[in-house]
Amino acid sequence: MNYHKLLSTAVVLGGAVAFTALGSVTAEAKMKRISIGTNPAGTTYFVLGGLFAKTFQEKLGIRSTAQPHAGSSVYLPLLDKGELTMGINSSLDSAMAYTGKKPYKAATKKVRSIARIWQLPYVYFVRANSGIKSIADLKGKRVVVNLKSNVSLGQLNRTILATAGLTVADVKEVTAGNIPQNINAVVEGRADAAVTALGIPLIRKANAGIPGGVAMLPIGPKATDEFMNAGMPGSRTMMAKPSKRNIGVSKPMKIAGFDSYVNVSGKLSADDAYTLTKTLHSNWKALQKQHPVLRSVRPNLMAPATNPIPYHPGAVKYYKEAGVWNAANDKHRAMAK
Repeated sequence: MNYHKLLSTAVVLGGAVAFTALGSVTAEAKMKRISIGTNPAGTTYFVLGGLFAKTFQEKLGIRSTAQPHAGSSVYLPLLDKGELTMGINSSLDSAMAYTGKKPYKAATKKVRSIARIWQLPYVYFVRANSGIKSIADLKGKRVVVNLKSNVSLGQLNRTILATAGLTVADVKEVTAGNIPQNINAVVEGRADAAVTALGIPLIRKANAGIPGGVAMLPIGPKATDEFMNAGMPGSRTMMAKPSKRNIGVSKPMKIAGFDSYVNVSGKLSADDAYTLTKTLHSNWKALQKQHPVLRSVRPNLMAPATNPIPYHPGAVKYYKEAGVWNAANDKHRAMAK
């Protein structure tokens, strides 16, 4: 939602996100089925959804499926209604949905988190041979700004432009339906710049399909953690370094970043939320070996106090027992009430 082994992982998991029940259900688990909302096929969220579904299937013996949607803005309301067991959402989108900001018609107050899973590196990219070297160079260019399926990313994109002193009025705004369409806009020549998470299968494919490949753009000189969070709550700065997994990063650069969480329906029982949280946390090191993006979050950092929405009581109970919950979590939880 990926790095050097992601393409092969995507092929294996993307085609096998539904599984037949294996083994016996644990005494704790009351669920008969686990449905996981994700972004479209080909995205990291979809691959992670398949990986988690496989883990729940094997460890709990419960039929588990990853269900792709156009974007998290689409399936967060379904999660709130209890029509999905869980969903993989960004901290940005979770915050907007929870507070009921547009495009959400109603606040998703019943959604709860159980785990942070990924610190996501987010960046604008261009064709490497375009001559565009910075965000400032995007002035007058065709730039994807809004994504219909995920409004929070549109606000983050505007914040990134602002780090170089640009507004939407300074570029030729392009709107895409979702992340795949946004990336294809550059591949097909309909846009000069679009956004991506580093290393996802879609950007690796784009890099292979464009003569000269792709290049990532560092955020502008105004970028600080405070500046980013003020423009789009939940975002911050990150450093990206050249590596095989960081396609298009030719030198160390400052980029934008935010967190991704596994959220669950608030209608989920405390026992079931406890079981899901325990299953993820106790198998986290094994999961990290299967997917590189998960390595950005150590097991003791899966429940940060900076989460923009409440944790499920069942998750809180488990994290306290596991020694992950701390005073900062309690303070943040008290302030949120």
